[in-house]
Amino acid sequence: MDRPNISDKNLKGHEMTLDTEFDEQSNGFMNWLRAQSGVRISSKIDLRDLRTQHQGRGVIATSDIEEGELLFAIPRSVILSIENSRITEKVPEISELDHWLGMIVTMIAEDRPDSRWKPYYDILPKKFTTPMFWSNSDLEELSGTTVLSQLGKDDAEAAYRDIVLPIIKKHMDVFGKVDHSIDAYHRMGSLILSYSFDIEREGYVDENKRYEDGNDEEVASVEELPPVDESDSDDEEELAEAANEDDDDTMQETDEGVIEVEEEEDSDDSQKFLKAMVPLADMLNGDSDLCNAKLFYSKENLEMRAIKFIPEGGQIFNTYGDLPNADLLRRYGYVRYGKTENDLVEIEIELVMDSTAHGLSESNLKKRIDFMVEVDEEEGEELLDSSIQISLSSPAIPTSALLLTYILMLNPPAFRNLRKQGHEAVLSITRKDLKSEEQRELWIEIIKKKLAQYKTDIVTDENLILETSPDVNFNLRNSIEVRLSEKRILEAAMKQVRGWKIKDKKRRKEFSARPSKRSKNI
Repeated sequence: MDRPNISDKNLKGHEMTLDTEFDEQSNGFMNWLRAQSGVRISSKIDLRDLRTQHQGRGVIATSDIEEGELLFAIPRSVILSIENSRITEKVPEISELDHWLGMIVTMIAEDRPDSRWKPYYDILPKKFTTPMFWSNSDLEELSGTTVLSQLGKDDAEAAYRDIVLPIIKKHMDVFGKVDHSIDAYHRMGSLILSYSFDIEREGYVDENKRYEDGNDEEVASVEELPPVDESDSDDEEELAEAANEDDDDTMQETDEGVIEVEEEEDSDDSQKFLKAMVPLADMLNGDSDLCNAKLFYSKENLEMRAIKFIPEGGQIFNTYGDLPNADLLRRYGYVRYGKTENDLVEIEIELVMDSTAHGLSESNLKKRIDFMVEVDEEEGEELLDSSIQISLSSPAIPTSALLLTYILMLNPPAFRNLRKQGHEAVLSITRKDLKSEEQRELWIEIIKKKLAQYKTDIVTDENLILETSPDVNFNLRNSIEVRLSEKRILEAAMKQVRGWKIKDKKRRKEFSARPSKRSKNI
């Protein structure tokens, strides 16, 4: 954006006005929050302006804080959620929506001058640094990356057009005086994505896990209380699918990683959690290395407690989990410079299929896919995942991916024989057996094709990353960080494939293309 054509004196005055407004909004929010019934905020913390550190607002310790100390407690009645909003009384369709969409519609409706949460809205971001809001030229810098493949802006906008907008138009008495544009929809979706928590509904808390503290108020200990999960939704682009599908499994992403909840016979467990915006809790910046606080449940409150000693002047951090930089950029709009230990690259299943199955007829390919679907469903394999993940910590091609390409490369008689033997025959194939000269050539080709999707090569990015400051071009610097890490992982994977020790370097007869009249019907 071009700088306004004003004098330095006027510019300084303009910046002072913005700073004053920023501080006034912070103070107004804290005063509003303290006035809410049941809210407790430690005198040892303060909400500060950290924009010079590209961190917006943050919470700072104004005195030494000991491990286990309560930083603040927010009653469930204060959180912004579908259940606490009265909008559903006027817009009953919200309760019929997927919780993601329902929460977006609720937040659009509540963004008004007379809303109970108006001071809270005042400090929530109006603009985002996430790729959902980037220009097309900036997005081109992410070509080939996991970020761009998962962004799904078109799907999100289809959900707005086909599901949300008809509800809004039906209730213009509610939405007529609020911003209900596509931009507002994206903003609320991004706020939920980056700021919300998945919390247990009232009545699900284990009331046996409690003790009496010195003030005769019931709270739960740090050791005993279950932590509150950061929102586990992958992104706004899932809205269209989520609105039309019922989930059989519940996944909760905790600060320690992803915990899989066992499949339920009914949908009761899916109703256990709700999406909620928790004032002040979402003002903590996230860093998995520096995390020193966590949000916990108690019967009536959500309590933020220190999980280690925090010195005076230290920033209080929550964590978003051990996410790769691509996910941090897509969901939160930043990356951890130089910290790539959690990074991974995803090779699209379409790329693998196109490279492997180009010699198969449509009917032959369908038979093989159907067979692998059976193996996936009945044996719990993941042969046909939407993408193949390779991580920095383990750059080997996954065994399931080698098995996928093995089945696709089999000549018709060999595939017919494998299918006749059944699923157990598939599961009995060892990783060593899957390695062959044919597989080596194929995977080198696949990796080269994936590398070709990026705009630049590794050497170019290694030079660019030294020349590009985030203070000068924030989006470009973040893009380079993500794509360079992904390309290094691919190079490491390529090195591993080239270094495979193959016991029999002869061409495999099960891969040889032998024309056969019968093969047309396989």
